[in-house]
Amino acid sequence: MLQPFEIFRPEYVTKLLSLKKRYLVSQSYARFSDRPGDEQKTGLLVSEYQDPGLAKVHFNAVRNDKFAAILDLENPAHRNKFESMLSVESLYRIFWSVVKSTKELEALVNHKYKDHMRRYIDRNTNWRLNRDSGIKPSLQVIFGELYLILKHAGQTIRIKFEEIESS
Repeated sequence: MLQPFEIFRPEYVTKLLSLKKRYLVSQSYARFSDRPGDEQKTGLLVSEYQDPGLAKVHFNAVRNDKFAAILDLENPAHRNKFESMLSVESLYRIFWSVVKSTKELEALVNHKYKDHMRRYIDRNTNWRLNRDSGIKPSLQVIFGELYLILKHAGQTIRIKFEEIESS
């Protein structure tokens, strides 16, 4: 299972505040478990916002998630709680919905999931790809979900990455 997002580190709180991105939207995140002991932690994914209205839109999209919340890093109670959740002893493992290198991630997906993408295209589209057709995906994160954007012959499709992974 691909885990594309950065682990959220405590120093990022100060960085986000300096960038005027005081709002975080949290949600459940299951795409991890690569370290011993992680199976006992709950994965959370946070996305940052400068605009409270955009944070609300994201929150509304995930409102049925048990861990959906809007955190205001300028609110001392929110910030203290979040910082305690970042500690090693915490019951949470928190990821930030950013990737270190989009280019590297796209290359990894293109290499590792090439056959998955081809199977998805064969089953779910009317695209006719020959054996030599390269599939060059681009990636997008929407409300904490990773999507692949595939283009062929003037057509574009957006697919949740988990659908490609399971193809």
